[in-house]
Amino acid sequence: MPKREDVFFTMLKQLADQLVEASEEYASIMRDFPQSVARIPRMKVHETTTDEQVAEIHKKLYTSFITPIEREDISDLALRMDDVVDLMEVVCMRLDLFGMDSMRPEAVEMAELTHRAVVELCEVIYRLPRYKKDDELMHHAITVSRIEDGADRVYQNALRRLFAEEEGGKEVVTWLRIFDRMENCLNAIDKAAGVVRSVVMKSA
Repeated sequence: MPKREDVFFTMLKQLADQLVEASEEYASIMRDFPQSVARIPRMKVHETTTDEQVAEIHKKLYTSFITPIEREDISDLALRMDDVVDLMEVVCMRLDLFGMDSMRPEAVEMAELTHRAVVELCEVIYRLPRYKKDDELMHHAITVSRIEDGADRVYQNALRRLFAEEEGGKEVVTWLRIFDRMENCLNAIDKAAGVVRSVVMKSA
């Protein structure tokens, strides 16, 4: 009879699944904008669901004496994952709040890279129960970092083109804020993967 999976690994997998769903919605909204503006409130649903899942993880941590990895790592990982969805929702809400009526190609590219990074992070989380034996886990965790590095280049090119094409004013300031949040979102994914990389290194 196979050993039953620890509840914390199961809860983290459920949280990872939610991140994938949210990132799919996020990339779709950015890709289809401005026609997708009516779908922006869906990101709030993802954000609320993620908050609830993280709260349940912390509630379980509070009542558990034994955890499969250090409780601080479980808490940190859950909070980092929560940050990812929070930032995706912020980006989409700013498109609506600032009355944007067009999309820049670099924003679409960064959103798609965000989804790719989240899918890799999900693979990391699914392999976490076997972190002492699964050689592929670290490969996926490092891939997240590589995707984030690629997104940094897209971000830098986006700013160069923004300043070259626009003459200042509201448009530049608004896109600067949006691009900054998009970059922060990708950084948050890498930080979540970094928690797992640290767990693996501590066990080596």
